[in-house]
Parts: sequence; C-alpha cells; structure tokens
Amino acid sequence: MKYVVVIFAIFTSTLVNAQSTEQKPKLVVGIVVDQMRNEYLQRFEDKFGDDGFKKLMREGFYGANHHFSYMPTSTGPGHASIYTGTTPGVHGIVANNWYDRQKKKKIYCAEDRSVKTIGAMNDRGQMSPANLQVTTITDELKLFWNKRSKVIGVSIKDRGAVLPAGHLADGAYWLSENKFISSSFYFDELPQWVEDFNSQNLVEDYIREGWQPSLPISEYEASLTDENPYEVTWAGEDTPVLPKNLKKLARENGKRKVLTLTPFGNSFVTAFAKSAIESENLGSDGITDFLAMSYSSPDYIGHAYGPRAIELEDNYIKLDREIASLLNFLDQKVGEGNYTVFLTADHGVAEVGQFSLDENLPGGYINTEKGLAFLDSLLLSIHPLGMDLVEEIEGNQLFFDMEKLREADLELDDLSEEVAVSLNNLDHIYAAYPAYDVYMSGGAGEFPMNLIYRGLHPKLRGDVVWLIKSGYMDYGSVGSTHGSAWNYDTHVPLLMYGKNIQPGITYRETHIRDIAPTLSMICGIPLPSGCTGTPIPEVLNKQ
Repeated sequence: MKYVVVIFAIFTSTLVNAQSTEQKPKLVVGIVVDQMRNEYLQRFEDKFGDDGFKKLMREGFYGANHHFSYMPTSTGPGHASIYTGTTPGVHGIVANNWYDRQKKKKIYCAEDRSVKTIGAMNDRGQMSPANLQVTTITDELKLFWNKRSKVIGVSIKDRGAVLPAGHLADGAYWLSENKFISSSFYFDELPQWVEDFNSQNLVEDYIREGWQPSLPISEYEASLTDENPYEVTWAGEDTPVLPKNLKKLARENGKRKVLTLTPFGNSFVTAFAKSAIESENLGSDGITDFLAMSYSSPDYIGHAYGPRAIELEDNYIKLDREIASLLNFLDQKVGEGNYTVFLTADHGVAEVGQFSLDENLPGGYINTEKGLAFLDSLLLSIHPLGMDLVEEIEGNQLFFDMEKLREADLELDDLSEEVAVSLNNLDHIYAAYPAYDVYMSGGAGEFPMNLIYRGLHPKLRGDVVWLIKSGYMDYGSVGSTHGSAWNYDTHVPLLMYGKNIQPGITYRETHIRDIAPTLSMICGIPLPSGCTGTPIPEVLNKQ
C-alpha cells in the first residue's frame, strides 16, 4: 500500500507540473504608457472604440485606485518599479538623473559607458541596466526557464526599454533619430529583422500623412479650445492647433520630433512590437516569453500641451486604436487565450501652472532664484562659507559638502534640521525634512513622509529633502510636468487581460509594486529579488 501511495504521489506531481506548464501564458506583453492619468480612461471613454481600452476594462481586470507609493514620480523610477515589484529605495533607480556623492557626479539612470552603440554612429546606445540593483520579473522569467524564454524591450526612450527588459534580455531597442538602435550589452550587431524594419523608413509615411485630428475639432468636448495659451508652438507653425503639416514642420524641427511629439511615435512602437513578435517567434511554444513595451509619445505630448489639450485627447483616441490593433495581432499570432497583457503608466502629470493660476486652483510657478537666494542667506547666517557648504542640489534633495562641514566644524544633523525647518517657510514648499530622519522613520509616518521614504536609497540619498505644494512646478510658462507625491502624479491605470486574469474591478488601493508579484503568480515563477509588493488577489481568484 505504501508503494501505491508513493507511485500515486509521483503521478499526481507529474500531472500537476504538466497542468501548471499548460496553464502558463505563452507570452506576457507589458504596456507602459508614459504619462497617463487614470482619469483619461473615463474622460475620453466615449471616444474610444470597443476593442482597445474598453476591451481591457470590460473583459479584463481594472485596478481603479492604482498608485505609486513613492516620489519622485518620473520615467526611470516608474519603469524600474513596475518590473522589480519594489520602490526606488530598494531598486536604486531613484530618479531619471541623480547625484552620486561617492562618485562626485550626476548619473543617468540607464547610462553605461562600458558598452557601445549598436545600429548608429553616436553615443545614444551606451545604455544598459547596470544601475538597476535588483532583479526584474523579466530576469526571473529568464532564470526560471534556464534562459530558454525570450525577453524583448522596446520604447522610444532608452530607459523605457532597458529597465523593463532587465539584465538577461535578448534585446532592448530604442530610438535614435528615426530608427531603432541598441547596445553591445545585448549583442554585437542588430538582428536582421531590426535592420529590415529600419529600412522601411516608416517616418516618411507619417510625414506625408501629417497629424490629422481623429474627429471634428468641435467634438473634443473633454478638452480646452484648440488654440489656447497653455501649449507649445512648434518652430514653423503660427499657432499650436490641429491638423499639423508634418512635411513642413519636419524641415524645421527634425524627423525625431515628428515621431516623439505626435501620436505616430505610438504607431512606430506598435509596428516594431508586432515585428518583434513575428521575427522572434514570441509566444510560439510552451515556454513563456515577455515583450516589454513603453509608449513614450504621450509623455512628450503631455509635457508640451498639458493634460487638457485637444492634442492630448487625440493622442489617446489614436492610442486606443493602437491597443486594439495590437490585441487583434496577438489573437492572430499567439492565439486568443494564450497570452497575458497588462497596461499601466510610469507617472501622471500636473495641470499646467498658468492654467491653475487662471482658474484659481492651487498651484503656480516656483521662483527658483528667490529660493536659492533664501538658502544662500540662511547658510551665510550660519557660517561665512554660505552656499559653499552645499555640494549639489538635484531634484528635491540637497547634498552638503562633508569636507566643508568638517572644516567649518558643523554637525550634519544640526545643519540639516535647521535648513529643513527654514525651508518650510518658503511659499512653494509643502514639507521639508532632514533626509536621515525620513530614512530612519522606516516609512511609518503619514503622507508625505511615507512616500518620500520609499524614494530614498541608503547610499544615494541627500541630506535635506522636500515636497513642493500641490500644483506648483519649476517649469516653463506652457506645458506641464510631473514628479511629485500628489495624486495627479501617483494615480495611474492598471489593466490586466488575458490568460489567468480574473475579470473584474477593485476600488481598494493597489500599488505599482504589486504588478510584478502578481505576474510571478500568473507565470508560476519566483518573485524579483527585491520585491516588496503583494500579489493582487482580485486578479488571481474568483471573488
């Protein structure tokens, strides 16, 4: 009887393993929309078709209260957090650019001068995930399948391709001028299919077509008037309105701008993603592959026009069609029910500062010169060295010069406390803290200390850190930006669809760092090494 039990146990184990392999998706497609507020799903809903965003919401899972639980909310940290399942204080991508006190220089999140550009004669390919200090969900997929799984990353921005693809990717591709390039971190030459894609020169088709509105201008009721004072004007155009003659504008602004600052950037990424699926045979066998896509053009458009422009609304109407086209392609190539898709964003965006002022909303512009003068006066009142005590100001952090502090016989803790308390007197500062105090709090405090804490890395943090007031920005008089801990920057969509996804909706708060562990459960693979998120049970279980 004992032997029967053993044999049955072995048979059952084999059967479970076989079933679990069959139950895993053949392909996971991660879609990050660069700069997408959650509210766009509702504001523009009546302009969407049935097969794009609506299909993901209707037939998939929608996390309606999905947030970044840290600051700064920017592209590098956003993509890294989505794919590592943790926050900047753990994965080390603390900003797009940060100051490294040990190296005495500023670091770009994806830079790697030890590698070479592949596909162009410039330095735009000197990128890798070397600055990412933990594994990604894509790394864990590669390790689980003993590198038999394929992982590809694609984006207009290098950081949008490199960080999601992880350390073990088969390739990551981003834009240089009007073609996709890569890095010697991955290979010594571009695959032939990438060369073939680049040779199509699709940008010429986009230029000929021009940026035409999807609807009559009068039907963009979710936006301000087409000509308003809050938008950038391209060189060569009289007013920032649609349609745009891209043949004319390309001569004065360059072909890269035609791609990045129009919805054609989304089309370009979608076309490349389809080519990658087909050429790399992604999702063609029983081993799970991963395609990490990032649509960068919404960010360029949002920065230039703000969240209430017709150009932005039109971008999302057209992006909806791209999503529909991609889903249809996946149905045809991988098979309906064989793949899993998630869609989220790396951050949101603030209202245009001048719009806030004109509409009597909280917000406006920071007077940087006045702030620096205030800091200089404060430090001079403490010691004659004044601003020489400061080694660097980067982002929302101040770094003191440790050597100068020793020469001046000043205690770092006392100085940080005095400066933080004084900075709270500035009109545009919501809260300033000694960074050490925030770090030692362990994130146990209330807003905003808990969000600031998760953005502080133990070896990369400064000495004083602050959050500006809601709606305030250090930016030009037109367009907008992001990076804060306020809801307009932290509240982004989460849509999950396809194999192993339980359709439904949750209104409870979920977090960006929860996506990776949820995918780990779906794919049956280990958690990323630094993962601090929690699988979302509503996605995985019938409620």
